Amino acid sequence: MRALVAALLLCGLLMAVPSWAQDVPATPAAQGRAPLPPPPTPAEIEMQRRMAKQRNQERFAKIKKDTDQLLELATQLKQSVDAAGDQTLSLAVIRKAEQIEKLARQVRQKMAEE
Repeated sequence: MRALVAALLLCGLLMAVPSWAQDVPATPAAQGRAPLPPPPTPAEIEMQRRMAKQRNQERFAKIKKDTDQLLELATQLKQSVDAAGDQTLSLAVIRKAEQIEKLARQVRQKMAEE
């Protein structure tokens, strides 16, 4: 009987040891999460900085082009209104004003980006 108890204890002890070895913290991938990406290298940081600068320059060029167009439309609208005098404004003048309003919203939105 003692031999049977000793064998059972020994068996239980041997079975418990592998479970202790498995208590090592799991990696993020083993836990179902994606591992963290490595930190960017200095070359990647420089490339990102240059790309951001280029995007900013392109954005500024678009804003400048749109504001030039906005000035042209506003000048045309003023000339049309001055030419109309006391008469009622034509449908073309109203459409030009709507076009100016739309373009002004776009310029404001582009300026607010980034």
